[in-house]
Amino acid sequence: MRGIIDKKIEDVMTKDVITVTRATNLRELRNLFNKHDFNAFPVVENGEILGVVTKLNYLKIFSFDPDRLIPDLKSIYAKNSGDIMSKRIIAVCLGDSIQKAARKMLDNRIRAVLVTDQSKKVLKGIITRGDIMKFIKVD
Repeated sequence: MRGIIDKKIEDVMTKDVITVTRATNLRELRNLFNKHDFNAFPVVENGEILGVVTKLNYLKIFSFDPDRLIPDLKSIYAKNSGDIMSKRIIAVCLGDSIQKAARKMLDNRIRAVLVTDQSKKVLKGIITRGDIMKFIKVD
């Protein structure tokens, strides 16, 4: 039999999440990506999740698209995390199963899912593909 062992997210997730704010500048952000080799950082202010900034968001501001007549002004003028973050938050709640987290990762083609309280606004942790891989059962 194969599958994901039934575990709750709070038993598997990383609780001490490294976050950034909207004001985190691009140099600091690059240094964080290099130092931690994470794919994404939640953008949090005053205890509330505002978005997520990923390596892909970061790379986009340095790539020129020859098919566009007008360059992306947001990219040209980007100075900090708030300028490039994605405001779409994909999250699971503490009591959810890791199967639900895996499904969200697969459906959205992402490497990690934020873990929130029931309000979906307060960050409680993060769960990654690697966290879930530890609970894959293959017979």
